[in-house]
Amino acid sequence: MDRREKIYFASIKELEDILPKNIDSAVYYSDDLYIRSDAVIEVLNDATNTRVFSVIKVMPEFFRNRLYDFIAGNRHRLNKGDSCEINPKVRKRIISS
Repeated sequence: MDRREKIYFASIKELEDILPKNIDSAVYYSDDLYIRSDAVIEVLNDATNTRVFSVIKVMPEFFRNRLYDFIAGNRHRLNKGDSCEINPKVRKRIISS
């Protein structure tokens, strides 16, 4: 979805010095630091260059994060155990030391 190649990726290990301790979820930094469901919403907004996904924020954060946790905890089962291959265009946007 990120046709402008604006979004870069890093493991939490790569950023542990600047993140709050014990983070075990999606984290996104653009104009602010976003965690869990907020991170997903902001990534979708930035990748599509719209704010359309912000409408999801009308849902209470507690509920959105519970849904996020459920999907994150069951992602392998929901994906039928298949692993996905990283597209070479995306691979060049992975930050590592």
